[in-house]
Amino acid sequence: MSGLELVGPLVGEMGSIGVGEMHTTIASKIAFSKNLDDNYNILVKDTEMLHAIKKDKEMKAQRNSHKDTTNAYKLWTNRVSEATEEAQKLKLKYEEKTLPWWRIQKRSHLSEEMEKKSNCVRQLMNDECLKEFLVDKPPEPVLKELNVPQISGYPTLQGALDNTLVLLKNNKIKIIGMCGTKGVGKTTIMRNLNNNEEIAKLFEIVIFVKVTSNDRKLQEKIAHRLMLDKGVNNEDSDDVARRIHRELEKKRYLLILDEVEDAIDLELLGIPSDNNNGSKVVIVTRFPLVYKLNRVQRVIKVAELSPDEAWKMFRDTVHAFNPKIDSPDIQPTAKLVCKRCSRLPLLIYNIANSFKLKESASSWWAGLEDLKPWPELQSQGLEELYSCLKFCYDELNDKRKQKCFLYTSLYPADSKVYSDYLVECWAAQGLLGDINDTRSYQSARNCGIDILEHLANVSLLEKGEAMIYVNMNHCMRQLALHISSKDPECSFYLQDGEESENLSNSRAWQQARWVSMRQVHELRRSQDCSTILTLLLRKNPELTALPECFFENMSSLLLLDLYSSMITQLPSSLSKLTVLRGLFLNRCELLESLSSEIGLLQFLEVLDIRDTKVIFIPLQIGFLTKLRCLRIPFIASEDNEAQNVHVISKLHRLEELTIQVISYEQWCNDAKNVLAHVASLENVNHLRCCFPSSIILGEFLSRSKSWHRKQNSFRFTVGCQNSRRPQILESFEYKITNYLRYCNGGQKDDPAIIEVLPKTDAFELVCHKDIKKLSNFAGIACLERIRGLLIERCNQVLTIVSGETSRNVMNGIQIETAVILPNLEQLYLENLLNLKCAFRGPLHSGTFSRLQTLSLKNCPRLSQIFSNGAIQHFSELQKLKLEDCSKIEELVGEDIERERDVLPKLEILLLVNLPNFKSICATHTLAWSSLELLRIHNCHKFKTLPLDSVNAVNLKSIKGQQEWWANLDWTNNEEVLQRLQPIFVASNEYFS
Repeated sequence: MSGLELVGPLVGEMGSIGVGEMHTTIASKIAFSKNLDDNYNILVKDTEMLHAIKKDKEMKAQRNSHKDTTNAYKLWTNRVSEATEEAQKLKLKYEEKTLPWWRIQKRSHLSEEMEKKSNCVRQLMNDECLKEFLVDKPPEPVLKELNVPQISGYPTLQGALDNTLVLLKNNKIKIIGMCGTKGVGKTTIMRNLNNNEEIAKLFEIVIFVKVTSNDRKLQEKIAHRLMLDKGVNNEDSDDVARRIHRELEKKRYLLILDEVEDAIDLELLGIPSDNNNGSKVVIVTRFPLVYKLNRVQRVIKVAELSPDEAWKMFRDTVHAFNPKIDSPDIQPTAKLVCKRCSRLPLLIYNIANSFKLKESASSWWAGLEDLKPWPELQSQGLEELYSCLKFCYDELNDKRKQKCFLYTSLYPADSKVYSDYLVECWAAQGLLGDINDTRSYQSARNCGIDILEHLANVSLLEKGEAMIYVNMNHCMRQLALHISSKDPECSFYLQDGEESENLSNSRAWQQARWVSMRQVHELRRSQDCSTILTLLLRKNPELTALPECFFENMSSLLLLDLYSSMITQLPSSLSKLTVLRGLFLNRCELLESLSSEIGLLQFLEVLDIRDTKVIFIPLQIGFLTKLRCLRIPFIASEDNEAQNVHVISKLHRLEELTIQVISYEQWCNDAKNVLAHVASLENVNHLRCCFPSSIILGEFLSRSKSWHRKQNSFRFTVGCQNSRRPQILESFEYKITNYLRYCNGGQKDDPAIIEVLPKTDAFELVCHKDIKKLSNFAGIACLERIRGLLIERCNQVLTIVSGETSRNVMNGIQIETAVILPNLEQLYLENLLNLKCAFRGPLHSGTFSRLQTLSLKNCPRLSQIFSNGAIQHFSELQKLKLEDCSKIEELVGEDIERERDVLPKLEILLLVNLPNFKSICATHTLAWSSLELLRIHNCHKFKTLPLDSVNAVNLKSIKGQQEWWANLDWTNNEEVLQRLQPIFVASNEYFS
């Protein structure tokens, strides 16, 4: 081909420009043509780097889930997507290989475009918005209330809620009031209102707060809800008010103020009064005068339940535990008891729970006789309320249980009181019986847990999550304080900040038995404190020192709690506490040593010094020969050597030991020696500790004199540092006692782990080097007890369970030889990079028969969850979450048309970030009989829902991105669209 033929098109393109300029242009074109390959390679590398930067930022954003990305960053990601798409088009043109070297014009044009795109990509890589791309998230529009009693079956309560909704939609009304006597259900109605789906649509943010008598505290609660609480403590009220006003002035807000007892200056708090955008305030109170003081425009009065409603609530509450209430000899008396509840929901609930364990007509009648008015309260119409609450207390009919209940009132109303700690306090007071050589501390703890459960079951205390903590509501606390004030053995003194008790019966603290003081700045020496049994100085961040003689006259003190104070040392007068049984110094972060006097506390049973700076292990502890429970940090000394390790073996009566490892590197050196001394203790039945390796664990187990007892409980971490509160334990509604986390192990390291597994309730397997499937790791038998399982970053795992490699054959098909994980309730599979199929059948009957929650996250090679009939073993599954699994296309890929009702109890299905996911199941004929919530996020290829006009009858909500919903295929399914459209909620937010 001649040169003219090569450059002819270029010359034609130059047109009428000069010869010199033409020469330059042609040369430039030829240069671009020659550089096409280089420009292609540069573009590929630049786009790869840009993608990596974007991925890194996304990962950082995920790790900081409490943060949001800036708008500039979001625009940047859009530009990155556009640039990447354009670069891909250019790369495809190049890779078509249709541009031989002599096509100079087209080659130069493509090369020039690639160079420009590379420049664009490099600009994106260096964009200023990447430096600070995370910002604080705005507050959630609605904070959902948990465990809210349903009111839909009670027209009185539901009617009040409906009336409130009507007024909230009335643009002429700004302030609404709700009035009713104590216990009538106002707070329950408001909690239902807060959770109501219409509220989320009406308002941009809902602020639901319990009012205090301290306006500053109320303002802080509002600021906290709006996530404006940073620096609030250092600002004056006017500055905080201005910040609240700026946050709310352009928002449509709903402010619910519960338990209002006086006038509230909303403007002084910072609540805008002049934004005519539909914002509302609801004031809830039992005092009619409050409405006049707060300019309420409309009042909703909440009446007592009708007699039929009251009986329904009472009967349903009892019947859930005791169907005998419907028997002819009990029901008439039960209706009389219900009548005494004054048709107040609070009373009905509490009294019904007090009667629910009564089995005979005689016991019901005796209970009714005892349900008499309490004459000592003659104000505010609360006589019936308090007489009924007092009845619940009297029905305990056990002095020990009653004192335990009264003791719990030392803590602020509705505050979390951790169950184990509370039981230890009761034990220190002697409320749980003697602890001696014939009666263990564990026996006393069991007794305390039994009492705690009983108090919760009869509703004198409220259960927290998994019974880890309890709380006492305001009404019950007032009852307990009133009773305590009449009992010299339970005399109290309270000074606890927001809830300080200025009661006439609250005597000087030196003369009380039980003392609780918060927000204390300093303490002075007291003359005579010989009657004090409990001294709670918890959560006093400004308490930095105790006077040297402070304990001089506290010879009867049984329990001292300095949790989370800022003391740096203990006074010498500590030696005077010769009968002290419980000493709590945990989270005294400035405390560096224990005074020598602590060795004189010969009756001390519980010592907690976690989260202090005390070096392991104080010599004085060796003198505490009656110590039953020790919680201590491992902090190495300056010379990096554990001191006085022999002290541990002197604690012959020790039953519970927690070693909180802070200096992990040094612990790896000293653990073997320390644990050898721990192994010599014969009475330890609860141990929390981390083991640097499974070898050290195995040595400990072989030496331990207490390990082989049946009643042992433990929290072991092997191969890594222990965590404060393992995530897997949070998912259970009940308390898990035996927990094992095993990290960085290999097949040769497993024997010691296998010895622990048969006693384990919750197991986390992390970064195992060899395991390919679960049965390879441990065998089946030792997994029987496990109820919670996390497998994470085990990159050799190909499947969790499989029948393919088993030796047992049924009908010519290999199956697993035994039931696998028959008691498992929660299963989490995370970051398993080579997991291909999670569950491969056939499996033995009973496998996974109790599994309720299944979560798979970041398993990039996962293509199947269930195969070969495995899905039939998941009949109890209630929640299924699939997240960041890029390869999977289908949730249920098996031919299961004959098994129409698979996953019959599945209630919640979450599908998150699945780029290739196309369908939930191969057939649309599945019943989905229990499905209630369907959540879809970033599943753009998912075009068809497995729903028709008759299945998924209990489906209440579908949540996903509007774009995804708009692109769904509704061909020949217009009727289904009409059915589902009302329950679809558009949202771009990530959900868990």
